[in-house]
Amino acid sequence: MKSKNRNHIFRDACNFILESIKECKIKTIIIIVVSIITLITGIIVAIRTHDSYNIQNNYGVVDLSSNNISTSTFFTRLLSMLLVFLILLGSSYNKYTSVIGLIFLGYRAYLLGLNLCLMIIFYGFSGVIVSVIVAFPCQLITLAILGVFFIMMSKTFCDYRAFGGCRIPKQKTKIILATLILLLLVCILESLLLTLFSAKIILVI
Repeated sequence: MKSKNRNHIFRDACNFILESIKECKIKTIIIIVVSIITLITGIIVAIRTHDSYNIQNNYGVVDLSSNNISTSTFFTRLLSMLLVFLILLGSSYNKYTSVIGLIFLGYRAYLLGLNLCLMIIFYGFSGVIVSVIVAFPCQLITLAILGVFFIMMSKTFCDYRAFGGCRIPKQKTKIILATLILLLLVCILESLLLTLFSAKIILVI
C-alpha cells in the first residue's frame, strides 16, 4: 500500500509539473532560450577575457583538499541557491515581477558558462574532468530545478488570482518544500563529488 501511495504521489507531482510547463509554454521557452544564450555568452566572455582573470588574486577559486574549506564552500553554495530561490519566489507573483526572476536565471546560466570555461582554461585536463563529471551536471540540474520552480510558482500564483480557494496555499507549500529538498540534495551530492576529486573549483554563486 505504501508503495502504491508513493507511486501515486510521484505520478501526481510529475503530472503537475508537465501541466505547469504546458500552461506556461511561452515562459518556459523564454527561460530555456535566455539560459542557453547567457550560458554561451559566459563561455565566449571567458575565452576572450580569461587573461584579465588572475588566479593569483583568487578569482572565486577554492581548493577543496581541506575539509574545513569543503564545509564552508558547501554552505556558500547552499546560501547562494537559497538567495536565488527566494528571489524567484518573490518575482513569480505576476508577469511584471517575472522579469526579475528571468534576469537572475539568465545571470546564473551566464556564470555557469563563464566559470566552467575558466576552470578548463586554468586547469587543463583536471578542469575538464571536474567540469564535465561534477560541476556542469550538478549546476545544470540546479538551474533546471530553479527554472521549473519558477514556472510552477508562476502558475500557482496565477491560479490563486483566478480561482482562490484553500487548495492553492497547500500547493505552494508543497512546491516550496520539494524544491528546497531537491536543492539541498544536489548541493550535498556536488560537495561530496568535489571533495572526492579534491578539486580546485571556481564557484558558481
